[in-house]
Amino acid sequence: MIMLILTLAGLMYATGSYSVEGVAAVSGVSKCIGYLLLSAFFVGLVFKKIRLPKLTGYLATGIIVGPRILNLVSESTLGQLKLVSGVATALIALTAGTELSFRMMRGLLRPVMWISGLAVVGTMFLLGGVVMMARSLLPFMAHATLVQAAAISLLLGVVISAQSPAVVVALRDETNAEGPLARTVLGVVVLADLIVVMMFAVATAVTKASLGSGAGISATMQMLGWEILGSLFAGLLLGVLLALFLRYVPGGAALFILALCVIIAEVGRQLAFDPLLVALAAGMFVRNCTKMGDTLHHNIESSALPVYVVFFAVAGASIHLDVIPKVWAPALLFIVVRAGGFLVGARVGATLAGAPEVVRRFAGVGLLPQAGLALALALLFSRTFPEFGEQAGALILAIVAINEVVAPAFYRAALVASGEAGKGTPEPTDAYQPTETDEMAPSLPLR
Repeated sequence: MIMLILTLAGLMYATGSYSVEGVAAVSGVSKCIGYLLLSAFFVGLVFKKIRLPKLTGYLATGIIVGPRILNLVSESTLGQLKLVSGVATALIALTAGTELSFRMMRGLLRPVMWISGLAVVGTMFLLGGVVMMARSLLPFMAHATLVQAAAISLLLGVVISAQSPAVVVALRDETNAEGPLARTVLGVVVLADLIVVMMFAVATAVTKASLGSGAGISATMQMLGWEILGSLFAGLLLGVLLALFLRYVPGGAALFILALCVIIAEVGRQLAFDPLLVALAAGMFVRNCTKMGDTLHHNIESSALPVYVVFFAVAGASIHLDVIPKVWAPALLFIVVRAGGFLVGARVGATLAGAPEVVRRFAGVGLLPQAGLALALALLFSRTFPEFGEQAGALILAIVAINEVVAPAFYRAALVASGEAGKGTPEPTDAYQPTETDEMAPSLPLR
């Protein structure tokens, strides 16, 4: 396996050394996709043999072959791979939507709401307060007034608190986990993404206003209404289209789903919709309002693995390792505060909600990983506030880099320790408990 990985790296280096101008521009992206897919997949198998998540192997592959170390995948090529990240984000959100069956989540709604309120929202404000108190460690806040510093601190608290449904879904599938812990964590991180997206929009508007560059309240509310309500409505329409296709068109569903994710990622962004909300709403509609939920889930399984592998490899390659030494002290402080807020908040929330002991013990661990959303918010932060966004973005990227590499291993260990690993089956539509027939269904793609 190691020799195969090294051979792939050698071939990638050799093809880059004699590329022809013009031809390289056309073939570079497809070549990098193929290389990342193969190399990350095999590295993931190596990580699995040493009892580490395959997901960590995908991320590690991207870090090593990316522009900061081996440069087998250049910075310019990463920019051209944004479509893969967008499609993967939409696909992951669509998967998460199919997981959120209101009937099956009925018994978990109370702990999901309590944990989201105390752990997620509470940690946002906790981080904002700590950033405010530690602003002397942050050069980009040196000349900010008290009001400006408070607004920037709140915005940083929102961004740093972002979780990762992508990691949660991938590790649940990899470990074949099923039970109250896996379902509760998935419900929390999906709801948390919705909260983070809305809070980021609000905090951005407040920060712009404090800096004297914001739009009026009316314009801001219109923008938020279009992004949130418009995204949900577009998702419902696409959910109807998807359900009709699955019901009346024989074959080709996996390809149609990928094409739909491309539309969500690209066209939706052009219309100022949030791709995450669009895909999430579509998946939830199909699961809860039609009988096509299991069919959709099965077809996603058959097409998701290559997209997931490339997505996490690209996410690893996008990590700016060079910024970590410059901001390591505040980054470690905020990582510790973030972890403490999630662990304590989830424990208290689960206890108040009367959740099972396994949820009380381990739910907070599932909130620790970060990936696509946090990276996207960091880049958006840098573009929105060019006067200080680059330095703040470097801090956020350092935090995400550490959590992205380390946290998945902790959540995987929590799923194993909880006893839920290996108990998963495809989603039943009418009952929470799996049946014997379900146990004969094909396995999920990331196991």
